Amino acid sequence: MPRSWTEDQVVRRAEFSQAHPEVTFEFRQETGHWEATYPTSGSGTQTVYGWELGEVLDKLEGHFG
Repeated sequence: MPRSWTEDQVVRRAEFSQAHPEVTFEFRQETGHWEATYPTSGSGTQTVYGWELGEVLDKLEGHFG
């Protein structure tokens, strides 16, 4: 279940990054989107996109459960 949007997203990202150091976050100024990339089985990667950091974190938490 998504966490509160009012929660400090910087703290939330730090907690997630500590638990999942394989995930990299980047804000793309040219598109105004956040993205997070993580390795998949084999040699591939998966990228998650969102307008808000919280949206990306919700998707990642859903995946990493």
